[in-house]
Amino acid sequence: MEWDNQRLLDLALRVTDACLTTVNDSSDWSATGELRGQHFGDVVADNAALKILIDAGVNVFSEESGVLDQTSSITAVLDPIDGSTNAARGIPLWTSAICLLRSGTPAVAVVRLSGNQGVFAATRGHGATFGGKAIAPSSTTSLRKAIIFVNGYPRHHFGWAQMRALGSAALEISLLSKGSGEGFIDCSDGLAVWDYLAAALILSEAGGVVSVTGEDLLKPTIDRTRRKVIAACNTQILDALRDQTDQPGQDE
Repeated sequence: MEWDNQRLLDLALRVTDACLTTVNDSSDWSATGELRGQHFGDVVADNAALKILIDAGVNVFSEESGVLDQTSSITAVLDPIDGSTNAARGIPLWTSAICLLRSGTPAVAVVRLSGNQGVFAATRGHGATFGGKAIAPSSTTSLRKAIIFVNGYPRHHFGWAQMRALGSAALEISLLSKGSGEGFIDCSDGLAVWDYLAAALILSEAGGVVSVTGEDLLKPTIDRTRRKVIAACNTQILDALRDQTDQPGQDE
């Protein structure tokens, strides 16, 4: 099959829609006990995604089911439900995120919000959208005027105006792409590639910036290693956040 950008985008939209539609019909959010933070709802969503991706003949790297090699030039990096703890607790802040790579390079990304709250999408070289409309990040350059999304527990105040912790990195990084905040910083033991890759492409295409420790986002390493992620509306905010991570008492 000829995988042009539109076909990839259509596939990503179908997969994320299937994930959320299937999970919305599921009432079991108890833990599976198989993987860190995995709920039965995650598995239900993953199964729905795999049916589509297997039929499409593409490779898959999913948080829930791992690697599926179909010898394709296209690889789907998938987090069927990002923020499943929120879903389990009835907090309506969770997403389905997928990034489709062509020969190892991110080409298309979709982050779909639960409850029909909207869809972020991006195609490399063609910008990013929310609800089908072009988006751009905030123009704020001062950290003291910024709203910063935080994953994990910061050891000290970074000098922001306000902070938010929503429990879904894919959601938080994507929100930067439409000006809902100015920065994101991971203060946990790191994020896996499925947590950030789709949102990173969306933010980059919108005009923002993303830094991942030891990683080239144009040729990401597809494994389960956890990495530190900083994202921002511009380099000024990114640099200010990066400087803060070097302060005494802050975990590296």
